[in-house]
Amino acid sequence: MLLSDQPKINFAFGVHNHQPVGNWDAVIEESYQRAYLPFIEVLERHSGIRTSIHYAGFLLDWLSEHHPEFIAKLRVLVKRGQLELLTGAFYEPILAAIPDEDKRGQIRRLSETIDSLTGDRPEGLWLAERVWEPHLVKPIAESGAQYTILDDVHFKAAGLRGPELFGYYQSEEQGRTIEVFAVNSQLRSLIPFASPEKVVATLRSFATPDGGRIAVCLDDGEKLGRWPNTYQLVYAEGWLDRFFTLLEDNADWITMTTLRDYRRNRRPWGRTYIPSATYAQMQEWALPTDLVGVFQHARHEVDSRYQDFLRGGSWRNFLVKYPESNNLHKKMLLVSAKVAAAREVKAPVPALSPVSGGAESLAEAVTALYQAQTNDPYWHGTYGGLYLSHLRSTSYQNLLRAETIADRILHEGREFCEISERDFDCDGAPEILISTASQNLYFRREGGALFELDFKPKAFNLIDTLARRPEPYHSKIAGASEGIPRDRIPHSLHELYFAKEPGLERLLFHDWFRRISFIDHFLHPDSRLESFYNVSYGEQGDFVNQHYRPTIERESDGAVLTLMREGNVWVGHDFWPVSISKRIKVPKIGPTAQVEYVLTNGRDLPVSLWFGVEFAFNLLAGHSDDRRYVSPCREIANPHLASKDELLDLSALGARDEVQGIEFLLSWSKPTTVWRFPIETVSMSESGFERVYQGSVFMPHWKIDLPAGGTWNLTFDQRVSEL
Repeated sequence: MLLSDQPKINFAFGVHNHQPVGNWDAVIEESYQRAYLPFIEVLERHSGIRTSIHYAGFLLDWLSEHHPEFIAKLRVLVKRGQLELLTGAFYEPILAAIPDEDKRGQIRRLSETIDSLTGDRPEGLWLAERVWEPHLVKPIAESGAQYTILDDVHFKAAGLRGPELFGYYQSEEQGRTIEVFAVNSQLRSLIPFASPEKVVATLRSFATPDGGRIAVCLDDGEKLGRWPNTYQLVYAEGWLDRFFTLLEDNADWITMTTLRDYRRNRRPWGRTYIPSATYAQMQEWALPTDLVGVFQHARHEVDSRYQDFLRGGSWRNFLVKYPESNNLHKKMLLVSAKVAAAREVKAPVPALSPVSGGAESLAEAVTALYQAQTNDPYWHGTYGGLYLSHLRSTSYQNLLRAETIADRILHEGREFCEISERDFDCDGAPEILISTASQNLYFRREGGALFELDFKPKAFNLIDTLARRPEPYHSKIAGASEGIPRDRIPHSLHELYFAKEPGLERLLFHDWFRRISFIDHFLHPDSRLESFYNVSYGEQGDFVNQHYRPTIERESDGAVLTLMREGNVWVGHDFWPVSISKRIKVPKIGPTAQVEYVLTNGRDLPVSLWFGVEFAFNLLAGHSDDRRYVSPCREIANPHLASKDELLDLSALGARDEVQGIEFLLSWSKPTTVWRFPIETVSMSESGFERVYQGSVFMPHWKIDLPAGGTWNLTFDQRVSEL
């Protein structure tokens, strides 16, 4: 090997650009104007710079529709040899969390799209959120991708250190192989916050006489212009222009390369088996909230020589930390299985309007399923994600579109009613799923509650709510300033401690149960609307989160589910035996249901109780005039869904959504007082702490006198309809 007096380094620089399915056009357009377009415009001016870029498929589709001239720019840069486009799973799912057939299908779809747009078939793959599990090697290889990019923290977990991180390695699963590159964390932290000169000096410290090393830095494209105040630094003040000029001026020892070209010219440095891992912050976020501080303390206390051995949680822990995320994930798996079953149906069948039957319908179902797998609604770190209800809702809408198409194929366009027990959420206790052509009603034994209500004609889950729970960053809210200072450039979005409005700390209430429907409460005599809202009330019964016993009846015109619990209510100084039976009748045709309650006194003495049934729903907007409370009993004063008050002598309440074209109505047989209030969380966004409307709760409640050994009866009628 010939050695040079001048140490040299290969440098692969690039960005990853992604927008979640369901994000608003205005938000994507701002990212385009402040990050995606100016980056390419600077690149066009520097012919000596070569780069590797990933655009998620949803964003690539959006760019093709809204800015075809941008796609033309990419095509020119690819043909010039300046730009390597990376593939990935089309709608940016967490690859490890979706079925293998969907993994392969999503990757192939993006590879084919890039090929059709640029004439260049990609070889490298961007892995969403760098969530890696060893089994991914096989489906990635089977999809046609040949290498991927992970963080150096992944490689350190496999035992690699120092100079070993400046090459690429081969990994294997069941005899299938791909190669893996390591992103240099030091460069990632410097760009664009340090001066271009410091970044180049750091590259010099990596250079070697044989020039065989590669330093890789791929990071979020939004970091270069879309993060708060970075547009001013990166483009208005010319940081990126100066950086590219410096790289070109030092071309005698810095070789700008794409990942593909480096791989073609040099062999892997060896074989490695990387354990399940993701980037450092994600491992912290995935921990239970009460352990995050412990983990941070450990990182602070442990000697820097041993930091690499400290690891947090797995990405899959989000499915434990947030039951709502698990609900969405398991719904996705269920729908994926239905779509797979529909693939096996060879003959086209007639279908209900507006979806046509046969192969075209199935293609639409596959696309909707893939869109629902986009990763953002399934987890939460510093900002956004699961807490953004419009993203969750979009995923549910896509899942329901896919499910409806699959059901029409599987049931040959006929009406049906299926009821089954299955461990939907994979916790060891089977749920009861009722499905018809017009609705899904999913009940769980815990609380005998309805946790999903899908209105299929509008592909909408009405119980897509999110409970209020503590987050590690909540301790920072009280001291947060209002608004981001114009001159503040955060080196990480994880250090943003600003508030969009004052007083958010007063909204930090923590629910000890999920805010779903048909939850049975027995209230302490001192309970009030405010105490129920802020979860300081006294719960006297053991029904909210304890198991009910199910009995299933299948009938020709529908299905009947009876949920029974023999529990207790704290009365005075004693537990009083009380049983609740709720008999749920779901017809084969139409989006209605009837629930017959029977409360039984288990003693031969009379007892007085305060009983309420809680309902929750989410129509996505708490203060919109076109989404409001309605009642056939009377006009509701202050009908906004974020309103909080007490309604007297009511026998029906619901909500109307003129945007979605949906009306939900619940009526009950005994008029009574109703409490209502919004579910509002406080979470982080790119511009600081913000309140987010997650749904509304209303609870009719009755003060009842049960005679000795006697019963009390109540009937609810539930209806969802199109406006």
